[in-house]
Amino acid sequence: MVRNIIEIVYKKYVDSAYDYNVAYLKKYGDRYKVQVLKCARKKGVSNLVYNKKGAVNDKKLDCNIRRAKNTIKELVLCNDWEYFITLTLDQKKYDRYNLQKFNKDLSQYIRNLRRKYNTDIKYLLIPEQHKNGAWHMHGFLMGLPKLELELFSKEQKLPYYILNKLENGEEIFNWPGYQKRFGNCDIEPIRDKERVSSYVTKYVTKDLESSIKELNAKMYYCSRWLSRAKLI
Repeated sequence: MVRNIIEIVYKKYVDSAYDYNVAYLKKYGDRYKVQVLKCARKKGVSNLVYNKKGAVNDKKLDCNIRRAKNTIKELVLCNDWEYFITLTLDQKKYDRYNLQKFNKDLSQYIRNLRRKYNTDIKYLLIPEQHKNGAWHMHGFLMGLPKLELELFSKEQKLPYYILNKLENGEEIFNWPGYQKRFGNCDIEPIRDKERVSSYVTKYVTKDLESSIKELNAKMYYCSRWLSRAKLI
């Protein structure tokens, strides 16, 4: 009897915390998206079920991954990114296995550039781990002064994928300041935000989620005050 009463009370509590069969219309920059949900937690309601610390299951991992992918895509489409970037680490210059230190030092390096040029440099970065445990990042950048960039040329000794793009007439930039401190990188102007947002979210996987959780880190890093989708 008591158990039945508890179940009824809990069900009413859950029902009052969720909306069912709802649709949202959101504006992503100059794009619109309709999102249809069977169930959506009401704004301001905290998690109803708490897992024990350290407890992870496939359903929770899937939710975290889906949420991260949606947020990354939202941030890509709602902001005027100029460049798609790939940032690697040179083992002779930096510890390739310490993601948290890399993020901290890179964030400080960008803050220093903001002060130097008195400009608002913003970024969105997604870490990717090599099979040997080393890290590098893919992501987006805007506001970096052109003085910081240097065009690659076909005469330089470069990876094939960069040479191939140069042969096709595309502009690919080096970031000498980053290269001197951290390692190699390549920066290219964004031509299709929708396409590149889909490309970069493929790096958000269960393997990444598991690795990140062990480090108590994040699946993406971004500047503050980035624009978000507007609920219409």
